[in-house]
Amino acid sequence: MELNELLGIGDFMLVEESYADQKWIGRTLEYLGKVKEEDVAETIRIFAESIGKGEDKELIGIAIYDKSLGFWIIFTDVISDMRSKEEFEALASGIHADREREVEVVREKFREGVIEFYSVGLVNRLFCDCNLNLKEESFYPRERTEALKKVLSAFFRENNINMAGNKKTLEVGSGDGGATIALHELGIFPITVDIDKCEICKGLEEGVLEPRHSIVLDCSVLSSFFGKEFDLVFGFMVGKITPFERFRWEKILREVPKVLKSKGKVLFTVSSEEEARIVNEILNDEFEGEIKENRESDGYFDHWIYTGELH
Repeated sequence: MELNELLGIGDFMLVEESYADQKWIGRTLEYLGKVKEEDVAETIRIFAESIGKGEDKELIGIAIYDKSLGFWIIFTDVISDMRSKEEFEALASGIHADREREVEVVREKFREGVIEFYSVGLVNRLFCDCNLNLKEESFYPRERTEALKKVLSAFFRENNINMAGNKKTLEVGSGDGGATIALHELGIFPITVDIDKCEICKGLEEGVLEPRHSIVLDCSVLSSFFGKEFDLVFGFMVGKITPFERFRWEKILREVPKVLKSKGKVLFTVSSEEEARIVNEILNDEFEGEIKENRESDGYFDHWIYTGELH
């Protein structure tokens, strides 16, 4: 796993029960406050690599090797809010051992390692008790994948998007990765987010979703976990968006511009023209949008397309 490699350690655990909980680190702060020096054989202080000259290194974690448990425990505030960071640093500064060392890591790589830990934990049923039937051969219809690849290729071509340029991408409401396959086959590996942990678990077990890029998260709080860091945001079959469900989907769609870079672009697919027009109405103030019918669709999946560029 990524964190093993970055820190040069063996078996480890994080104390929070989900990636989302890493935002508030309640258990982390509680457990850090209970660490006794006599129980710690070794510590590793984890710093994010400095971006510019003269900048102080930022502490983003501390790993301790617990003598009685016989494995490492990693405590981190890498995505937490400022108030929690201050408390974290105060508690971490009081933890010492006979053997201590420091490690500098690339923040993004460390965050990927944290994401991967929870993905592997889902598959191993540490954080998920889903009863999945993996014998459904038609779960990822090939026809849909091929149709979506044509839609995506046309989108990139019409918008002069060069995906070889290391674009950072996000897929909201990814589910089990039914549409993610098309992105992967075009060489695009987005961060995939969905609130349903059993859907994410299914995609991970099928080998469709990437462990370092898959997060169980409520898409209506995206901006609490990401800054304006994405070039492209995708959402496939983001409905069923009806006038009665509009409020719930409006909360999600209004988060999208908050995590897009300047002139960032979106592509959403829905099943009906009515849904596409609702998406356009919701995003009209933020995006220059366009609605198209997808004639490659089977008549339901991804039948209508909304594309837009951030003003």
